[in-house]
Amino acid sequence: MSRPLRIEYENAFYHVMNRGRGRDNTFLSDDDFKYFLYSIEQASLRFNIEVHSYCLMTNHYHLLIKTPDANLGRAMKHINGLYTQYFNRAHNTDGALFRGRYKAVLVDADNYLLHVSRYIHRNPIETSTPMVDDLAKYKWSSYSSFIKRGATPKWLVRDFIFSLQGKKRQYAAYKQFVEYENNEEISAFYSSKKLLSVLGCDNFIENIKDYIAKSNSERKLVSKKHSADDVISYIAKHFSVEVDDIVMAKKGRKEKNLPRWFAIKLCQDLTGLNLQALADIFNVKHYSAISKTVCRLNALMIENKKVKLQLEELRGCLMSEVKI
Repeated sequence: MSRPLRIEYENAFYHVMNRGRGRDNTFLSDDDFKYFLYSIEQASLRFNIEVHSYCLMTNHYHLLIKTPDANLGRAMKHINGLYTQYFNRAHNTDGALFRGRYKAVLVDADNYLLHVSRYIHRNPIETSTPMVDDLAKYKWSSYSSFIKRGATPKWLVRDFIFSLQGKKRQYAAYKQFVEYENNEEISAFYSSKKLLSVLGCDNFIENIKDYIAKSNSERKLVSKKHSADDVISYIAKHFSVEVDDIVMAKKGRKEKNLPRWFAIKLCQDLTGLNLQALADIFNVKHYSAISKTVCRLNALMIENKKVKLQLEELRGCLMSEVKI
């Protein structure tokens, strides 16, 4: 059987879900739940994803994710891989933890995102063996954050879901909406034996089909990726610094070296080089330093939107000016 189609583009919304292999439990303790949330946090920093809702059950999970950088596959590989490594260490097991690749439903945000968020948050009471009577008391869901009954993780994005309601009393309005049962269309969609890869209105689905056809055509024309030399040279010229100021790690330097950070991030995104190759280029002893630098940059972009805009401008210029 062929693998389901993966549709990735910038600022897409996905309902992502996965289940334990053989329906085995994937969360055995509170520490397990906490580490999965930590894995999500790391992915949000590393890959710039936005998490708009989540619900972790004993043998499966649901995530509502937006991908500004069209990188769902990389983000989910990181989350599942990081958590599986932890689980195997913690419980003295080995091998795959989840049942194959995750499922991802591309969601028409304007028409269905609010309903999908409700579907995710109602999961603890919609299962055949309900885990709780009161959704607000379920610890491993973002629902309590949406109704102001619990702490809100820094990486959880609520404002967009609230904006879809168009009401001032956002917490009370969302609570009332979720407490009302899922509508028939959503229930029918998710109860289907073969889950479709797109949830949307007819126009949305047609636009996705056109996008896929265009992407397949353009993909055949691409033969090379950017080279690290081109990216680094462009960044050095843009900031009027020497190439050595970018590629050489300076010990004891306290201030942020944004040209170096930008170069590392863009080389990672545009060249296709692995972490060890990037570590060699940027003269660090261990490849983990590359990941740590990207995480610091991602955290900075969350705090400072101007830095994020600057990175995107550089990315756009590279895409149009660097020869490939």
